[in-house]
Parts: sequence; structure tokens; C-alpha cells
Amino acid sequence: MTWNETRGWCQREYTDIVMVHNENVTRFLEKNLPEKSSSPYFWIGMKKINDIWTWAANGQSVDNENWAPTEPNNNNADENCVELYTNTNNKGKWNDDSCEHKKHPLCQKSQCPNNCTDRQYCVEQVNNVTCVCKTGFSGPECETVVSCEPLSAPPHGWMQCSAECFPILLFGGGLLNCTEGHDSIRSACRVQCPPGHLLLGFVEFTCRADGTWESSFPLMCASYVHFLIALLASVVISVFCGCLFCCSSCRRSKKAVRTRPETVNPAFEAEHTPLEGPLCSA
Repeated sequence: MTWNETRGWCQREYTDIVMVHNENVTRFLEKNLPEKSSSPYFWIGMKKINDIWTWAANGQSVDNENWAPTEPNNNNADENCVELYTNTNNKGKWNDDSCEHKKHPLCQKSQCPNNCTDRQYCVEQVNNVTCVCKTGFSGPECETVVSCEPLSAPPHGWMQCSAECFPILLFGGGLLNCTEGHDSIRSACRVQCPPGHLLLGFVEFTCRADGTWESSFPLMCASYVHFLIALLASVVISVFCGCLFCCSSCRRSKKAVRTRPETVNPAFEAEHTPLEGPLCSA
């Protein structure tokens, strides 16, 4: 299979083409893969993307490299995929090769659990998985936000810091939960109203890097009773105003009929053509 064919097959039958991203995986493959004296060997899930060697399954750049001697050499300027040697001299080592060459597939099945939080990413080892804190978080559950050391103004100088969102206005006794504080950059907040109340505004919003909130304010937790009363009052007022408008229009129409001037034809005599309204000249 070509590299693209290998990845497609692995995604259909397993999870993805294998990532050999640590020493434990390398030793496992060296021990379990059949030894071959010559090509074709095995495709692994590394590919050159924008001139950077990248693990295709997660998009991360390659940190721990295990190239065979003189590799990668990019022969013919088209060696953008990587195979795993299983011969005696370079067993477990990598070689760059053309993605169109035919080699054996080497797939993996994901073991990552779904219990990693949004502050963690999953790292797979052989027969082991771990949730690791993303950059900017620490602690057993990545619950602590890593902060920079406090800054101080230079001698004879001054310092001005920006990038804080203005305080959130929340009326009606609602609860505001924010990931990084109520006014910290990139803090994601969620509003929860008490039972029997309706939120007027956005449920979730985030403090942008420029110090502005992505949603409009203010927010209010309105009682369902008050909300229904206000809604009913608006309906009654609308109906009342509509009735006033109709009555006013009817009165104006009747008045216009009563005051409309009558025109006579000079060919007829006045006594033969009695009129209720005033006479007007032609």
C-alpha cells in the first residue's frame, strides 16, 4: 500500500496509522514485528507537512527522533513519508521515502479514555494511557492555572497593564461560573439562574484577548411569574392600542361622509333635486 492507502485502511479497520512517538513504542515494535532483510518495510504515521515532520494522527510536530544513519536524506526531493526499518542493522530506525512506494501497513487502536478534561490531552504508551496537562495548567487534575510572576515598574518608569474584561453585570440572583476568574483573559463564563427563573441574555461567553466580552450585556435572571405578567401586559396593551386606532379611524371616516360637499347639475331646477348638504358651485 502507498502511505495514503495505508492510513485510509488503518482509519477504517482500527483508529489510525501508528505513531512511534516514544521509546516504549519503539521497543515494543522491535520485539514484535517480523524481521525483514529488505524493503518493503512498514509505514508509520509520520509525514512532512509544510517542511515539518509531523505525526498525522494528532498534528503534533515530531520531538523524539529515531532516524537511521544519514537519514532523512530526501532522495529525489520527494521523500515526505517515513517507514520503519525491521532489518538487523537498523531495526526500529526511521527512513524517509516517497509516499507513493508500496509498503506494509502498521496501525494502532486508540486506548485513550474519554475522561480527560478540556485542560488535558491524552498520551498513549504501550498498555498504558495518561492524561497530561496542557500548557498553562498544572496540578493533579490540571485545576491550577499557571500564572506569570508579578511584574514591577522599572526605576524612574511606570507600567500599565491592560487586557482585563470589565465586570459582568448579572441581575436577579443568578450564579456565574468562570474558568479563570470573572475578568481574566480567555476566561470562559457560564450563567445559571435559580429555579423558577429565566435567563435574558447569553448562557456562555468568553473574555477576548483584547479585553472585551464576546457577548452583549447586561444579563438578568427574571422570574417566570414576572416574565409572564410582563408578556401578558404587553399583549393587553397591544390589543387596547389596536382598538383605539380602529375606533379613531371609524370616527374620522363617518365625519368625512357627513361633511362631504354635494355638487348640482345646473340643468336641473333646485325644487326638483332636494339636497341634504350645502350647494356648491360647479
